Amino acid sequence: MKYEIIQPCDLLKDFISHFWVGTWDVNTQNTNSTHYIIASSLTEITFAFKDNKKNSELLFTSIQGQTDEPNQYSVDKYYHLLGVSFYSHTLPYLFNIPATELNNEYLSLDTFSGQEARILNEKIVYARSIEQRIHIITEYFINLVRKKRFEDRLILNALKDIRKKNGEVRVKELTSDYGLSQKQFTRRFKVFTGFNPKLYSRIIRFESVIKKYPNAQNLTDLAYLNDYYDQAHFIHEFKSFTGFSPKDFWKLSEE
Repeated sequence: MKYEIIQPCDLLKDFISHFWVGTWDVNTQNTNSTHYIIASSLTEITFAFKDNKKNSELLFTSIQGQTDEPNQYSVDKYYHLLGVSFYSHTLPYLFNIPATELNNEYLSLDTFSGQEARILNEKIVYARSIEQRIHIITEYFINLVRKKRFEDRLILNALKDIRKKNGEVRVKELTSDYGLSQKQFTRRFKVFTGFNPKLYSRIIRFESVIKKYPNAQNLTDLAYLNDYYDQAHFIHEFKSFTGFSPKDFWKLSEE
């Protein structure tokens, strides 16, 4: 699979983590009929196409909420994906719903957003390049930003701290730093992430593992690089978040 990450424009960097494109070779690789989901702090909209040709058929569009558990879904066979991964705090901030409403959910975009989703899908279908499609999605989010509804600056700053430290934080120290009781902090935190602070931090640390994997010499190094107590603890956590051992998980990207 060829995988590419594209950064959002400056106006959207507080809301969108990145755009991504995944393409499989129709001549050498089997079509994908299973959509794998692993633990993620991000919410994700995915557009699946039959292939990467200009007039390729749009097979489905989904929205996957932030999740702490792996899953698999049978889908129409695809060779090409376009996705936008955005922070879970975007849900209350731009869509006016608490992040908890989308926890571990996998829905069609139509179900989530109705007429707005149908208009977006139509525009995506008629676009003839990745650049045009990303521009369309960018404009969609910019329009939401202009109508922004709800924010909690204290919690947003706490989320930035946790991501900056790759999840290696102590919740008691974090709540103390922000001048809230642990109960108050957790209640407000869940609205913007869907999770309690400890679980969210674990998922952020797991995501750091995925990012650092190409530079690690072995699993032991990868475990210690991300502050896991030992390799056994690391593998157990990895399986709970992906459904696979580290070795089997990275084989998936080669298929």
